[in-house]
Amino acid sequence: MSVKIICPFVNETDVKPLRAAMWNLPIHFEMDHSRIGSDMMYQKLWNKFSEDDIFILHADMFPCEGDDTNEWFASVLSYVDKYPEVGMFGCLLLYPARDAENNFFIQSAGGKFTDNSPDHFGSGLVLETHGKFKDDLEVDTGQYDCVREVAWTTFGGLYIRREVFNKLGNFSPEYEWTYNRDVDYCLRARENGFKIYQIPVRLMHHESRDNKIIKANDEAKAKAEMRNLDTLRNKWKDSQFYKTLDEEIND
Repeated sequence: MSVKIICPFVNETDVKPLRAAMWNLPIHFEMDHSRIGSDMMYQKLWNKFSEDDIFILHADMFPCEGDDTNEWFASVLSYVDKYPEVGMFGCLLLYPARDAENNFFIQSAGGKFTDNSPDHFGSGLVLETHGKFKDDLEVDTGQYDCVREVAWTTFGGLYIRREVFNKLGNFSPEYEWTYNRDVDYCLRARENGFKIYQIPVRLMHHESRDNKIIKANDEAKAKAEMRNLDTLRNKWKDSQFYKTLDEEIND
């Protein structure tokens, strides 16, 4: 197995902490000089490393407390070895904040669909402005300490086999800017026979507020996100794949 860990970034200062935290992992960092956006950078890099499996890492993702030697990645590889029939493996993403009982808040434990829209098991992307959290977020108490097959998973903390790229190619061109390209790619993967597993390997995600700030201050991009959602719904609404899947794998 040959895997390339990719991490696009915009500013060098953004990745200095990650370089230090993941000192022993062979991560390929590449600056987005042309500001094409994270999704297009993932696509650029999975084509650049055309012989490798790909692990997508965000510049604001870190190992959990106590994992000073990055054992989390060895755990990912163990699941990849164990399930050769699976095309994608998503990690359990946590926010770097705790509740009163000292449990971390969950960002994503895999994707689902709620009210005909993509949603997350866990809390989802619900950071408020000024770093405040909503009151009803789900916390990590071990409820996702199992391997589960899911409908889709977010493109961060994600392992993708080369066979998936060879079959699907690039993101579908009908989507604008960013959101829901990853959902569409996952649905295309499942349509082509690939399974998506959510694995109990935790990463701490200091969820970037960049996109939220952009949306708050750029009405055009906020509207582009809504058009992407309409495109996704129209494309997949009658498909067997556009529904929640949450099946625990017992073996």
